[in-house]
Amino acid sequence: MERQEGRSEQFLRLYRKLEGLLEKRYSGKKVSSSVVMEYLHDPDSAPCRADLDMCRDIRNLLTHNDDEDGQPVVEPSEGVVELLGDIVDYVQRPRLAVDYGTPGEKIMFAHPNDLALDVMRHMMRMGYSHVPVRDKTGLVGVFSAGALMSYVGDRGFEALKDDLRIGDLKKELSVDNEHTDKYLFFDSKTTLTTVRMAFEKPQERNRRLAVAFITEDGGQHSQVLAMLTPWDALKDKN
Repeated sequence: MERQEGRSEQFLRLYRKLEGLLEKRYSGKKVSSSVVMEYLHDPDSAPCRADLDMCRDIRNLLTHNDDEDGQPVVEPSEGVVELLGDIVDYVQRPRLAVDYGTPGEKIMFAHPNDLALDVMRHMMRMGYSHVPVRDKTGLVGVFSAGALMSYVGDRGFEALKDDLRIGDLKKELSVDNEHTDKYLFFDSKTTLTTVRMAFEKPQERNRRLAVAFITEDGGQHSQVLAMLTPWDALKDKN
């Protein structure tokens, strides 16, 4: 009769599987000491960091401390084995930010030639606070109340004419404008945890991160796959 695998063996098997997954994840990257320690310092490990650190300690006890008969001095409980299995599942299938934002095909985009008044009316009707602006080259900026205020601050209220075009706010739309909201770009493999931490991180000069854009390669001019607001990133928070 085939011997049933004990909990210690199950635990070590799962831990080896975890190490294999992380070795692939950090392939080609110089890690500090071990792939597990590298992952513990990775923002993506935040949801399971404390549990993984505990499992790492248990693994060290199982592999480096035997009694006089050569048996491990501890045996993980069934709950701990299940916990490690959950960690392995999380590493295998991390929550990607692209799945939590507004998909690219549902994003309201403005064009530089659009009338600013028309765009503002649509934003008010739909409850939008930020509208990305694109032309044939890709994303060229973001229209928002902050961009409009910056424009008025420079030119005065008399500059707000009925024929004002979105493209007239070129400087204010720029994602590099230090006087408007902050925008960041991430690639399609970025996890929800990484984007969430970007929203939670204190910003310089009181500039808040307003929108995170997901593109295939993380570049501004690549196709926008998804757009995340703070609400998108923080919903379903564990």
